[in-house]
Amino acid sequence: MTEKLTPCAQWTDDCQGKKDYDGRLLSISTRYWPGPGSSGTMVVNAQPGQAAVITTAPYGTRPSATATICLNHGAPDHYGYGDSLVWREKDFEADTEAEVKALVEAWVQERFDEVVALLGFGPQLLAN
Repeated sequence: MTEKLTPCAQWTDDCQGKKDYDGRLLSISTRYWPGPGSSGTMVVNAQPGQAAVITTAPYGTRPSATATICLNHGAPDHYGYGDSLVWREKDFEADTEAEVKALVEAWVQERFDEVVALLGFGPQLLAN
């Protein structure tokens, strides 16, 4: 990458002439799919001269999720996010929604612990 990344932060007005320089450096984004037995992806089959046929394809054979931790950079959008680069990403699959969610949460906690260690915070913070 040849372009220099800039923090996803911006100056905004506060009250009485004060200013804030705020942004989001890292963010977590997870998408969960419930697997078969619930709705699914809409499939549209359109042939010339025929009415379109709309069906649903199941999301997968089991409940699943993809979790991504991103480094946000560049100018923030309306929600405070800019462009992003994937720092870590993992796919999950289990028999139930609760199991998938537990796997995602444990993985995110491990990545969080990595960030805490990289920033030099002591292990006492991780024990709380």
